[in-house]
Amino acid sequence: MVDTTKLPFGKAIAEDEIFNYGQLDELKLLLKLAIDERSIGLVSGQSGVGKTIGVHSVVSKLPANKYAVVYLGQDQNGSNLIRHLARGLGLPPKHFRPHSWMQIAQHLSDNLIEQGKTPVVVVDEAHLLDDATLEDLRLLTNTDFDRVSPIALIFLGQLPIRARLKAPGLEAISQRLRFRYALEGFSEEETAAYIKHHLRLAGITEDLFTAEAVKQVFLASGGLPREINNYGTMAVLKARAGSLSSIDAKLIKQVLDQRELN
Repeated sequence: MVDTTKLPFGKAIAEDEIFNYGQLDELKLLLKLAIDERSIGLVSGQSGVGKTIGVHSVVSKLPANKYAVVYLGQDQNGSNLIRHLARGLGLPPKHFRPHSWMQIAQHLSDNLIEQGKTPVVVVDEAHLLDDATLEDLRLLTNTDFDRVSPIALIFLGQLPIRARLKAPGLEAISQRLRFRYALEGFSEEETAAYIKHHLRLAGITEDLFTAEAVKQVFLASGGLPREINNYGTMAVLKARAGSLSSIDAKLIKQVLDQRELN
């Protein structure tokens, strides 16, 4: 019988509890290089593939005395984004967008000269931004005759961002994207390891899911962590309600059928 007060597959896990796998190791290396070189990086992939948590696992460990991290996560509107960026840098936002960009650019230039903390600006959901805002962000990395950047700029976006960056008008930012990583879903083996990892964190036996149940979760989720979390949580709840000692393919099918109905 499944008996635990803590549900697995939750979002609130500690940094040292994040599931580690090959792609995440590669992503961490790429992001560290982009930050060290104050360059522009792009992390792309489907919704729910783990882009945000992967980037957070890197920037959260940056020394606070050397780096200032600004996360812009839900700013589809360029004017809102610039206001949040200004506040994140400790500046009072200006009323007019051009003045705000000039204010931020001057602040970054002064900070570079004074050798202050390196700003690391993380722009989530970048595929939703308009071309003008993407270009304005790119311009913030251009100083001293384009020889050095005052910030590290990390874009996170869903798959359409790749095609957009190839479109006319965005050549400048595309050419400066030295570090790009396309995050993909787990393999079947990684899905099994991921499920066991999260069961273990919740104090549940790692063998709760049968091999066939894991296979069904993998096929239904496409290896996307968020979907695995969704199916896994519902399966554990069903097993608990039914006083079951294991989760088999039949129970996973029930979970999938219910998802289709909702």
